[in-house]
Parts: sequence; structure tokens; C-alpha cells
Amino acid sequence: MHMASERWTAYWTMAPRHGVLRTEAARAPRSDEALVRAICSGISRGTEMLVHAGHVPPDIGQSMRAPFQVGDWPGPVKYGYLSVGLVEVGPVPLQGHRVFCLYPHQDRYVVPASALTPVPDGVPSDRAVLAGTVETAINALWDAGPRIGDRVAVVGAGMVGGMITALLRDFRSNDSSSST
Repeated sequence: MHMASERWTAYWTMAPRHGVLRTEAARAPRSDEALVRAICSGISRGTEMLVHAGHVPPDIGQSMRAPFQVGDWPGPVKYGYLSVGLVEVGPVPLQGHRVFCLYPHQDRYVVPASALTPVPDGVPSDRAVLAGTVETAINALWDAGPRIGDRVAVVGAGMVGGMITALLRDFRSNDSSSST
């Protein structure tokens, strides 16, 4: 694999409300890594707008870091965490397959193979990119700890609120005559 002169392109927030496309040198993956060519990348309107606007609250800045983020707030920072791509080089079971990764907006990247989740054949890439949203909704439910039969109000009807609502559909009691 010849990558000496190849460059990859990524989106960077340089300063509040100022983003650019920057290139970086390509690199070959090691034996435990994979080279992924992005097919699609999702943008979180809430989190990424905070990053792009330079409004990441200092008290939660560390917990908002994305797994493969480069840089820090307010910028320059390469941020994002919703990527679906095709493994071009890597472990044999992943080669040629679509994967989900918590990676910033970039056309190609190298990550540990363990950071990749295979996308089932029947799932379209533009739907698979929402896997990070499902994870966020599940984490919110784990943190909130609703129990079967609880009444829960979801404030906000964005992607995460919609996903939480969909997951909560099954958190209702099937026996309305039961008493506690």
C-alpha cells in the first residue's frame, strides 16, 4: 500500500462559527487496525452546534470529548462521532464490509479494529449512521433508570428525544389491573 503522498480530508472547527476542510498525511494501518473509507457522516445538531459555535460549557467539556477527537475547545478541533464507512484494509473479517465508527467527519481514517461495529447488510448506511444516537438514548435511559409502569416525560423531539421515546414504548405495564 503506497500512502506516502496521499492526503485525507477532515472538517475542523477552527474558532467559533469558523470551520474549514484540512488535509493530513495518510498512514497505513497496523495489524490491529483498519483503514476505513467514509460513506456517510452524521451531524448532531445539538452537540456539534455547541462545538461549532464555541459554546461547549467548560464544566462538561471533558465529558463531551469524542473518542477520536483531535484538538480542544473552542478550536481548532476535529470533532464528530457518527461515521459509516467501508473497510478497505484491515482484519480479514472486516475487509470490504461496512462499519459504524465514532469518528470525526473525515473521508478516510485508520482506527483500531475494535472501534468498528459491522453494519448488517440490510441496514442502509444513512440509517446505520444513527447508531451513535441509539447509544446516547440507551445511556440516558440507563442514567435515568425508568422502571416498567413509570410515567416519563421526554422534553425535546430531536433525534435523541425521538429515540428515547421509541425505546420507552416498551416500558409500560401490560397489566393495567395490577396494583403496587
